[in-house]
Amino acid sequence: MAKGKRRPLWRAPAADGRRVYVRYSAELAVRLLERIAAGELVYRICQEPGMPTPEAISKWAREKPDFAEALRAARTQGGRPCGVRGQPFGLCEATAQAIFERLCEGESLTKIGADPAMPSLSTIFYWRRRFPEFEEAVQTGKRIQAEMWADKGWELAEAATPQTAYAVEVQLKQLRWMAGVNAPKVYRIKPVEPDVPQEKLDILMRIFKIEEDPVTGKERVVAYCPNPDTGAVEREDVTRWRPGPNQIPMPGGGMRWAPPPPEEKG
Repeated sequence: MAKGKRRPLWRAPAADGRRVYVRYSAELAVRLLERIAAGELVYRICQEPGMPTPEAISKWAREKPDFAEALRAARTQGGRPCGVRGQPFGLCEATAQAIFERLCEGESLTKIGADPAMPSLSTIFYWRRRFPEFEEAVQTGKRIQAEMWADKGWELAEAATPQTAYAVEVQLKQLRWMAGVNAPKVYRIKPVEPDVPQEKLDILMRIFKIEEDPVTGKERVVAYCPNPDTGAVEREDVTRWRPGPNQIPMPGGGMRWAPPPPEEKG
């Protein structure tokens, strides 16, 4: 290329790194617009062989009003309208599938978001809030991670030696915690309720006798029960202590709770 002569705007990289001409065609424009509408970044599409440069796309938009209008609509649908910089907010199915596969391989969302070739962590979390199907895929990937960590924990435990037991214990605690966070319904450790001491239960055995009522001369049933404080056997109809709330009184007023009669002085 002669000195001072500008490179044509519609050149794209060839397989060997050289630039080749990519002319406008309706078929190429349709493929380009479909990928932009799906959320792919223009500069990444232009890095592929057979695709135009970003400068060429701008030139086509200036020269072809119909293409310019379709380009604006595609970028809006893809979540990155004209004038917006940064990662796209529209869900890219190919990128979402790549995130799911990397989750299944054990990578964290933080590590995936730090990859320059992937959306940022904020974009990933926006997709999770905005698209339920993507959130479901992320949760599935996390459950698969929990399965992997459970299997890895068993392998670590089997390979442990007296020299590595402490380090393995630390690793197992971390794996157990991460598995519980990613799959709480399966692996979260349930809190153990503290043992509650049983309430003391005193059982009093009652003895029943038939006696003649000195007033009426009729026979009646009299109950004797040990005093829970002293252990002495007392008649229930003359005792000073009160029975428990679950004790059933004698029928016919047998339990009068009257004080004992005064002792006769001889």
